[in-house]
Parts: sequence; structure tokens; C-alpha cells
Amino acid sequence: IPPYWCTVPELVSANWTSEEIRRISSAGECIMYNYDYKYLARLGYEEAVKYVEDLSERPGSSSCSSFIFGDVGRSTVVQEWDLVCTRAADRANTFMAFSLGKLMGSGIFGVYADKSGRRRTFIIGIILQILSGPASALVPWFWGYMGLRWITGLSSAAVGYSSLTILTEVSGSRHRQWLGIAFNAGYPIGTAILAGLAYQFRDWRNLQMAISLGSLLLIIHACLMPESPRWLITQNRREEARKIIEKYYGPVPTTPVPMSMSSDQRNNKQNGIHEEKKENFIQRNMKSLRILFSNSELRKRLIIMYLSWLTSSLSYYAIALNADNFTDNHYLYVLIMGFTEIPAYIIPSIILMFLGRRAAGSLLYILGAVCLLCILAIPQDLTGAIMGVALTGRFTLSAVYGIVILYTSELFPTVARNSAVGTSCVMAHVGTIIAPYVSDLLGSVAWWAPSTICGSLALVSGILCLGLPETRGRGLADTVEEETGEGRENTSFKKCFPFYSGNKEFQPSSNN
Repeated sequence: IPPYWCTVPELVSANWTSEEIRRISSAGECIMYNYDYKYLARLGYEEAVKYVEDLSERPGSSSCSSFIFGDVGRSTVVQEWDLVCTRAADRANTFMAFSLGKLMGSGIFGVYADKSGRRRTFIIGIILQILSGPASALVPWFWGYMGLRWITGLSSAAVGYSSLTILTEVSGSRHRQWLGIAFNAGYPIGTAILAGLAYQFRDWRNLQMAISLGSLLLIIHACLMPESPRWLITQNRREEARKIIEKYYGPVPTTPVPMSMSSDQRNNKQNGIHEEKKENFIQRNMKSLRILFSNSELRKRLIIMYLSWLTSSLSYYAIALNADNFTDNHYLYVLIMGFTEIPAYIIPSIILMFLGRRAAGSLLYILGAVCLLCILAIPQDLTGAIMGVALTGRFTLSAVYGIVILYTSELFPTVARNSAVGTSCVMAHVGTIIAPYVSDLLGSVAWWAPSTICGSLALVSGILCLGLPETRGRGLADTVEEETGEGRENTSFKKCFPFYSGNKEFQPSSNN
């Protein structure tokens, strides 16, 4: 945020400079003295200074209605719409609108993709993104900008989640993990590119347009990307699926493959017994949530996972948005942040070769907490040290994200696994939504507050994860009874790190 102070129309009309207006009128960033500014304008700056200095006491003050911003060599949305003082929350609201759109888009387009196809969802997302991005750079109204940010969030969810689903469904299990890492590496690479674009385009509208035009490249993806053969098969569109598979893998047998049917279903069909009416999306998820919250063991696991996902997402964005309190060179901060995040997607795969999910998750959470809490002990003028420690903490909390996603999918039975992961994802979006308020509003009051809050939450998450059961080397359970029954480890704080237990299943292995 550039330095700012109140503007005085009378002095502006008298051709006073911005600095002259600040010296005479400013009682603070958001208030100005109640002088007779028409009289001061007639006196001229030099005489007005003498007049003010000769006063026995200062007059009262009042809040500003408009502002002057210092010249920092760039323009921002803050300057465009005076997003300071009473409108300071609107700075965070712009990011919230995007995050809320992404949250809603993940639900809306997730259901739509299951019903109408991954590729169609991807194309709809591209269209929305190509339209909303450039429009954001041109819109003259703040409310219009907020609405377009929300649409951009919707499109981001449609494009991101549908393309990831296609990647997952067409890749073999041997390559899926590394393809997922390559997919996620696009985020830090994009962050690093953003730093370069922001350095080149100092006007926010030009920067927004430059970023948005990159969406045109997605048209190439839309032309080349096939529909998911797995989804086509579930829709009984086997011929279309066969053509796609043959295009990339060569001819496949044309023998009809019967639709899978359980023995109960076959018996029911033979006996003329009709299947019960299928449950809709809401009914299925409410049923799964009842399963999760009615069982005390699953409920404890779910609450810990909710906190873990929220902590990871909140820390990821709050530290990124807190650049003002860590360094004066925002371009360097964002550039380093992007490059250091790339190995954060690779490290979890390496760590999980030697440690269990519980130990790896707790270790990274606690390391991140130590880094962020150590910022309290560093003098504020040592900006380089603060930036280094903050980015190290963010690095570890970015790395733990991949472990938490895997861990969550293994902690719950098949009958409720999708709801556990889905609602945990909602908690991650909640962390994303509140991150700008933590970094902007709290950070303006106490520069160390965002990192301290994130560090404290990471410490609590790391400790709570120690109590979860280890899932490495065991099969996935299908029912609640299998997951929580005899022979399964339940949530307990007695065993902290699985590699201390001496159990052979926790020895280093390349199979996870």
C-alpha cells in the first residue's frame, strides 16, 4: 500500500503540491485538521505555514472523504478506489470474492462434471476465464470488479479441478503421483512469472490484462484434451471411450464388456424386485456426514483434519499476502516464494519413503510452526532474516499439504471417504477466505500477528496429528466397522512417531 493522506480540494485547486498539502493538513493517515482551507489557499503555502505555526493550538480534526497517494512508481486498485481507512476491509474483500467463487465453483462444477463430463466443464471454465479476466482490467466500478473476481474464482475451479480429474483418470497408478506433482508445479511457476509481469507492468490494469491474456493458451488445451474415458464408460458411452483409447494406445478388443452387476442386483432383477430409488447428491453426502459425526473415532479424526486443512491453506495465503510486513521488495519476495515452492511438491514423496504419514505430517507442521514463531524474536529492521524465515515456514507448510490430502483419504472408510475429503477441502477454502483479513487487517495493527497466528495453528495441528493412527502400509477400509474395529489403531497420543515402534511395516520402503 503506498503512503497516503487526506486530499483538500481547496488546496488542490490552488495548485499546491501533494507534499505541501500533507504538511499543512495531515493529522494522520485517515484524518485532517479542520482549518479554513479557503483562507490558507489565498495566503499561499509559505504564508500558510507561518500562520499555522503561530496558532496557539491546533484545531479539531475530521475523517477524510478522499485521499492522495504517494508516488511509488506503480498504480494499484487501492489507489483506484481509495481502499484505505474506512474501506480497508475492501482490500481483503477482493481476494475473498475470488476465494468464495472458487469454493462455490468446486461444488457447482464438481457435480456438473460428474453429470455432464470433465471436458465440457473445462471448456465452460475457459470461456468464463477468458471473459472475466480482461473485463476485470476494464471495469470502472469497484462492485463490478468484485463480481468479476468472483466469476474468475468460479472459472478457476472449473478449469483446475476438471483438468486434474482428467489427468488422474487417464494416468496409470505408476505415474499418477509424479504427474500430480507436475500439475501442481504450475502454481509456483505461475507465481514466479507473476513477479516478472508485475515488475514489467506497473499499472494494475495493464498487469491484469497481461495475466488474463494468458488464458487464451487454454484454447489449445481444449482442442487437444479428450474426454475422460473412465467417465464415458460410467455413462455407458463405451464406443466413444474406445475411440479415445485407440487414438493414444492403439487398437483394443471390441468384445462387448458387460456392465458390472453385483450378485444381489442380478438376483433382484431375476426375481422382479426393483432397486430402491437412487439417492440424490445431497442425500448421499448428508448420509456420509452422519456416518462421520456419529462415530466418536471418526469424529475425532475429522476435526483434526479440518484444523489441519484450514491451517495449511490459511498459512499458505496469509504468509504470501503479508509481504508488506516482511520486506520492501515485493517483486523479489514473490519471485523467491514461487521458486521455493516447487521443491515443496516433491519433498513429501521423498519423506514418505522413510516416514509414516503421521510422523511426516507432524514433523513438517512443527518445523513450520517453529519458523513462523521465531519471527517474534527477530528485530523488525532485519527484513532479510524475517523474509527468509517466513518463506522457510511457508515452504514446510506447503509441503505438508500433499501429505495431509493423502492422509485424509486413508483415514476414513470408503462409505464416507469422499465426504471427509470434500468437507476438509471446504475448510481449506475457509482458510483461504480469511487469510487476507488476517494478513491485511491484523497485519496493519501488529506486523507479527499473521505469522504468529499461523505458527500457533501449525503447532497445534502438528501436536494433534501425533494422536492419529498411522495408515502407511495398510489397506483401505470399506466400512466403519473395518476402519474402527479390532486390529485397527485408533486415535491416541501414546504413540507419537511410528518409526520408533519397531514395527516392520514402518521401515523405509519405496512402496507407500
